[in-house]
Amino acid sequence: MTLDTGLSGPCSWDIRTTRRELVAGRISHVEHLEALLERLPVAERLGAVLSADPELARACAHALDRHETEGPLTGIPLAVTDVVDVAGFPTTGGTRALEHNVVDRDAPVVDRLREAGALLPVKTTLHELSLGSTARNGSSGPARHPADPALGAGSGSAVAVAVGLAPAAVAADTGGGARVPAALCGIVGFRPTLGRYPASGLLPLAHSRDTAGPMARTVDDVVLLDALLAGEHPRGSPPARRIELDDEGGGALRGVRLGVPGLFTRDLEPGVDTILGAALRALEAAGAELVDVDLRGAHELAAPAGMAIALHEFLPDLESYLHDAGTGHTLAAVRDGLTSPAVRRLWGLAEVFRAAVDDYRTALEDRRSALRLYTGALEAAGVTALVHPASPLTARPVGDDGSGELAGRRAPTSATVTGHADLAGVLGTPGISIPAGRTAEGLPVGLELAGVPRSDAVLLDLARTVEAVLRER
Repeated sequence: MTLDTGLSGPCSWDIRTTRRELVAGRISHVEHLEALLERLPVAERLGAVLSADPELARACAHALDRHETEGPLTGIPLAVTDVVDVAGFPTTGGTRALEHNVVDRDAPVVDRLREAGALLPVKTTLHELSLGSTARNGSSGPARHPADPALGAGSGSAVAVAVGLAPAAVAADTGGGARVPAALCGIVGFRPTLGRYPASGLLPLAHSRDTAGPMARTVDDVVLLDALLAGEHPRGSPPARRIELDDEGGGALRGVRLGVPGLFTRDLEPGVDTILGAALRALEAAGAELVDVDLRGAHELAAPAGMAIALHEFLPDLESYLHDAGTGHTLAAVRDGLTSPAVRRLWGLAEVFRAAVDDYRTALEDRRSALRLYTGALEAAGVTALVHPASPLTARPVGDDGSGELAGRRAPTSATVTGHADLAGVLGTPGISIPAGRTAEGLPVGLELAGVPRSDAVLLDLARTVEAVLRER
């Protein structure tokens, strides 16, 4: 059920397949890297890449062919979104003022990937300073969808994986940045419980919401990346797990209760609604019990609180990053370099909210109340996880950043695209988007599984099974 991009050979392999082929000597590190780098022009034409150093990656691949090392990511090229510090690359946040902000240190999450043997040849496109969800960027241009360049992809990291430039990527997820673009592009995207991965070395949007989040072609690869990013398996791989289904695909989810929130299953784009219905029927056929879960109370508190928290934290957090990283830039310099009118408006709101300390404290309390309501709703229903569309929409036309039609009414594009995923971003809870199918127009739809805090391992294990069930349809 992954996006058909016409890929074959090394460009279509997942991480574990690639490592098996490399270790067996059926392909060299140089041959593998060159096959993937053939996709670099494609990714660049789609606006997915902000900076690249293929020569450094080639030098590393040649060294590995002379002396293979034993790491779970040895020789695996990964894409990294351009808010994560990678030594030798600029960290720009997709904004003009930071175009030459070359950093001399890796973020701790990057340290962990390097220790596992990863190659890091590209930094990818994002919405300017992460202040939006469409990856439309006035400085670098938009990230365009692999299936149709007239559509937006949500992020360059998702494009890089979908077109075969890298088998996986490290994105950032504040309100859906790993999950929603993954859903739009037909790959897997994961947001962990807040604090599971180290957060320093990330150009921030809001410290109490930001986290790195892996993207990959399979849940099994996300499980691997999650373990490495969390520091659980720094020198080895957690085992792959084969999901056995009977001939009818039944039984794999027997005894599992999944919550279906009506709040996130109505007012959907028709194609999304069709795919959701088919996915839920497949889960029931595999033995899952689907029950209604009411999230209205949690959502009514969390949505405005999350915006107030992000707008209050943004400027102080950015100012601290600029100072600690020794960029030599001031907030005023960054503000003056903004290219997007919408981002300028949000910056102006952030200047107002920065001073609203009492409103911030109220928002923090509302978030705590929302989390209690959320966890209480899941516990009362006795569910392992929620299941719902990662986004109510498929990919939108490039430039459609204002409003579009949904369920017969006009709705703001950015807020609508992330309207489901943002709840986990506010509450700090884990969620994973899995490819669920494609609409009649050929556009991918993602199914999100969402859990309570620190249920990451359970959620990922469930996601492996759900992925297998959906593939067997």
